[in-house]
Amino acid sequence: MLGRFGSPGLREAAIVTLFYTALTMVLAYPVSLSPGTTVFGDNPDTHLFLWTLAWDVHAFASQPLSVFDANIFYPNPGTLAYSENLLGSALMAAPVIWLTGNVVLALNLVKLATCVLCGLGAFVLARRLGVSVLGAVLCGVVFLAAPPRFFRIGQLHLTAVQWVPFALAYLHSYLDRGRRRDLHLAVAFFTLQAFTSGHGAVFLIVAIAVVVGCRAVLGEPLALRQRWRDFGIPGALLVAPIVAMFAPYRAAQSEVGLKRSLENWLPSPASYLASPSHAHQYLRALVTGTDFNLSASAWLFPGITVLIFMVAALLSMGSGGEWRVRWRQRPAVAYALLLAVSVCLFLPPPIGLWPWVHAWPGFNFIRVPSRFMILAMLALAVLMGAGFDRLFARRSSVVRGAAALVVGALLLVEYASMPLASFPFAIDVPAIDRWMNTLPKPFAIAEVPVPSSGDLGAYERHNTMAMLHSTAHWQRTVQGYSGIRPALHDRLFRELNAFPDATSLASLREIGVTYVVVHGDRYPPDRRAEIDQRYRQFADQLRLEHVEGEGRAYRILPDPRPVLP
Repeated sequence: MLGRFGSPGLREAAIVTLFYTALTMVLAYPVSLSPGTTVFGDNPDTHLFLWTLAWDVHAFASQPLSVFDANIFYPNPGTLAYSENLLGSALMAAPVIWLTGNVVLALNLVKLATCVLCGLGAFVLARRLGVSVLGAVLCGVVFLAAPPRFFRIGQLHLTAVQWVPFALAYLHSYLDRGRRRDLHLAVAFFTLQAFTSGHGAVFLIVAIAVVVGCRAVLGEPLALRQRWRDFGIPGALLVAPIVAMFAPYRAAQSEVGLKRSLENWLPSPASYLASPSHAHQYLRALVTGTDFNLSASAWLFPGITVLIFMVAALLSMGSGGEWRVRWRQRPAVAYALLLAVSVCLFLPPPIGLWPWVHAWPGFNFIRVPSRFMILAMLALAVLMGAGFDRLFARRSSVVRGAAALVVGALLLVEYASMPLASFPFAIDVPAIDRWMNTLPKPFAIAEVPVPSSGDLGAYERHNTMAMLHSTAHWQRTVQGYSGIRPALHDRLFRELNAFPDATSLASLREIGVTYVVVHGDRYPPDRRAEIDQRYRQFADQLRLEHVEGEGRAYRILPDPRPVLP
């Protein structure tokens, strides 16, 4: 049962923050011990996050008013809007990058910080809802460590949902107390979440709609005029950055199709029981003898302990009198409904809601609806705290403390999966790309050789590594990677697979590319002689500017052929 309204003090918050920090360091081992030299995954998504943080921090100092005009997918404008912009995370990463120059370190510290803040945010939300200190600590443990959220740590745009519970906490505070300050803080956290993760912003919109709608159904007046007056000019100023951010995303959606179609959206059936934790794998092997992880498309199993306490919280909603008029139980009702809505967004028809909402603004940016399980875990975390209080609120402090230790230990045993997979990684920019920084600016480049699009892994890795190479000079590059690929670049990358030839040179010249960077060590050894011969054949269109190790820089010259009338 949720008790009277509570609010965490600074001392409480400081203590639980230290606890959640220690917990994150243990769960994220071994990356947590070497955050400057290892990554959770050496893949194109990680490369994209590294480039995005580096670009954002570079743009903060060089072009803050045109940050969305990133240097990839030349000559297209507004290319930062082709995927998550991560501007909120870049604010956290900027001091690390400016002080150390180590983007890998900055990325990992931001990811670890999101886990700590998710735990702290869930704790604050639970306390605002009247959950006891011990119940709120357990609530934070669930939202921090449960596999459906924690194992998104490799995906920065999904792990960085830490401002969702803070925004909800201040929304509840405003709805209960009516203080404008709380409303403005809720709006500020919403804006911060929107700039940190678009996915998180959509999650928060769903949560706000459920919370406000549930209170209205339970008989609380909407008081729209008063809400609008309380929102006022401060609220409008706080959401103004979101309005400004909407324009480049709208342009990307209309110009290059930044939206998701209704295809392959269902998680595999095994996903609902899939979890990477050691305890869950052991129990599944013991009970079923089946490894659901092999055919899973997502980690969706929330854990046994949290489900038990969820049931306790749900049973408490209908006890002790007329629940519709009992204020302290409204949050339990709202978060039970939020859990149901979140799960129904990725359940198969006829229950599934996704076919009905996937085309809505914001929702059409989400590729996989099973990611709403992250929001479901926040609802489960709140119900976990409510269920703990339901079972132990009337016990002595000694019993409550002992119970919290046992339950917390059960949660950690259930969720532990360390050591996590880790990979040594450093942004190793070739010398030829560093030399490009000595040339007069601006200029535009392409990097070859481009692998065949049939070899998708090598193809995407080439583009993301070229993006990281561009951090040496920050000039425009035709290379790029995101959830979409513009038609122009899809054609251009296929043509560059045969570079140099008349077609690829004409296409590069047409869009204004100035230089081509050639990485000779990436050609097969048995084709080096043939490739060198082809470059000599086009000596009248490619002028060798510099050689640095295996790298060469060519300037694209005007077409020497006469222009026919």
